[in-house]
Amino acid sequence: MEQTPKANRVHIGFFGRCNAGKSTLINMLTGQPIALVSDVAGTTTDPVSKAMEILPLGPVVITDTAGVDDTSQLGPLRIGKTKDLLPRMNLAVYVLKTEAAPTKEDITWLSLLQQQKIATLLVLNEVGSVTGDAYMAANASVLERFALPYIGANLLNNAKQSTILNQLGAMRPKDQEEEHSLLAGLVEPQDVIVLVCPIDSAAPKGRLILPQVQMIREILDAHGMSLVVQTDEVASSLAKLGVTPKLVITDSQAFEAVAAQVPADIPLTSFSILMARFKGDLKTLAAGVKAVKNLKSGAKVLISEGCTHHRQCDDIGSVKIPRWLKQAGYENLDLQWTSGGAFPDDVRSFDLIIHCGACMLTRREVLRRLEVSQEQGVPIVNYGVLIASLHGILDRALSPFAAELQ
Repeated sequence: MEQTPKANRVHIGFFGRCNAGKSTLINMLTGQPIALVSDVAGTTTDPVSKAMEILPLGPVVITDTAGVDDTSQLGPLRIGKTKDLLPRMNLAVYVLKTEAAPTKEDITWLSLLQQQKIATLLVLNEVGSVTGDAYMAANASVLERFALPYIGANLLNNAKQSTILNQLGAMRPKDQEEEHSLLAGLVEPQDVIVLVCPIDSAAPKGRLILPQVQMIREILDAHGMSLVVQTDEVASSLAKLGVTPKLVITDSQAFEAVAAQVPADIPLTSFSILMARFKGDLKTLAAGVKAVKNLKSGAKVLISEGCTHHRQCDDIGSVKIPRWLKQAGYENLDLQWTSGGAFPDDVRSFDLIIHCGACMLTRREVLRRLEVSQEQGVPIVNYGVLIASLHGILDRALSPFAAELQ
């Protein structure tokens, strides 16, 4: 669990007004002094995240945020940073002190969490003699419309620690990674899966990239067998196998070279396409590739990556994809790029969005980006689907998923 990638963890955000007790609650739940606690309003400025393991939740990322009523000079910027976090959160904990009724800021933020469809637990920081139950009864007219589960607790002790953790565990959302599988329906015991993992200048030194590692683990979990080879070893490896592999999975950048070596009767797809199926909605991304044919000179295209890595000399997003588009006849495109957590809320000015495999993003974040694109009528396609299309092997790359794409 200590090595679980952040994108595969449950992300829990702690929200509330300044001095509501967010940081105190985090420290109480984790049993560690993770968040800085002070009576001074605005102690937490930028969001602070920590990846850890909390039973019964397992691997999580917890994020402490600035007060939603921060009135300091930098308050609006801090609140903006907190709002940017919402699309990534699987769960939310909203903290209220029982000494005062909910304010307009509280109602605004509870409404935002509801709009974002984030499962939210209300923790009532019991101050003085006002219990959580009494607070809810006194403020029912304001809070009942949110229909939130709540727990009253004295945050200065850990008497309610297990109660809160168990409640959060019971609220696990359906859009987290462990509810899904990268190779769902594609691998069974004793199946042989060939993984083509190019080792070039872009490959990380001494290790494989995350999708490749995750694929190997899933094959092992299914009691299948994986054969890991480089691009120029595919044909010779297949000849030596003695059995027909169930599936060949390649890095999208090597699609053309690998397709030429794999017989037509052996299913072939890419890590990126499988990741798109795992993280988001493959049907939407497969449909989005049709928009490529309509790109005219000057068309505006957003190329979005989920990670923030150092650009290589032959980087896929900034170099290879633009080159392949140009080779396919799409010239003079207005290309723009985003990376990491950056993704515009308004994409209506774009004719097409090209997104990476999103191995570093949570499924919730990927689904949000797809939703933004669909609501604003902008087609979106994933790297693997686009590359397969530009190399003329899209039908073959999607054939393992024919039934679910109908």
